[in-house]
Amino acid sequence: MRDRFRRFMYGRYGSDSLNRFVSIASLAMMAVALLTGAGALYWLGLCLLGWAYFRMFSRNISRRSAENAAFYRLEYRFKEKWRAARTRFAQRGIYRYYRCPQCRQQLRVPRGRGRIQITCPKCGTQFVKKS
Repeated sequence: MRDRFRRFMYGRYGSDSLNRFVSIASLAMMAVALLTGAGALYWLGLCLLGWAYFRMFSRNISRRSAENAAFYRLEYRFKEKWRAARTRFAQRGIYRYYRCPQCRQQLRVPRGRGRIQITCPKCGTQFVKKS
C-alpha cells in the first residue's frame, strides 16, 4: 500500500508551507462555520481545502514552487512588520519615532531631550520636533 502511494506521488508536487497554511486555515474556517452556522464560510473552507489538494497532486512543479516562493515573501514581510512593531512597542519609553517629511524614512530619537533638530540620514532633510 505504501509503495502504491509512493508510485502515485512520483512526479507530483507534494506538500509545502503554503499547503500547510491553506489546510489549517480551511479547517479553522469550517470549524467556525459549524459553530456559527455560517454556510458560506464552510463552503469557502471546503474550496480552500480542495485547492490545497489540487496543489499537492499537481504535476506542474515549477508553478507550485513559484506560488510557494511568493507565499514565503509575503510571510517574510508580515513577520518583519510584526517584529518591527514589537521592537518599537518595547522601546516606547526610551525612544520616540518620527517619519522624515521628505522621504518618509522612520527615525528614532531619544525621549526627554526637549525640542531637537533631527537630520534624516537618508535624504539630509532637517526638521524640528519635541522629543
